[in-house]
Amino acid sequence: MDLSWMIIIVGAFLAAGYFFYSASEKRIEALENRVRQVEKLLKQSIQGMELKEPDVNDELRELLHKGKMVKAVNRTRQEFGWSLLEAKQYVDELKAGK
Repeated sequence: MDLSWMIIIVGAFLAAGYFFYSASEKRIEALENRVRQVEKLLKQSIQGMELKEPDVNDELRELLHKGKMVKAVNRTRQEFGWSLLEAKQYVDELKAGK
């Protein structure tokens, strides 16, 4: 195959990849904006409402009391489906009494 054809094919793949990436980025940005809007509406709607503490918090406090921080974080991830960082922050707040 001629070198110029290879350059054309590689260029076409790069252009297609760029367009796909650009479209994906725009879609992700739009979804992030929608999530922010929903979070804002949720915060507005729950102002003044008393929120019930999750039942798993008693179990997590017991694990923390026994010094089993890792198990508490793992149990939090299992219960809520959160990332490791989110679960760790939640358990830290629970430990601090917030």
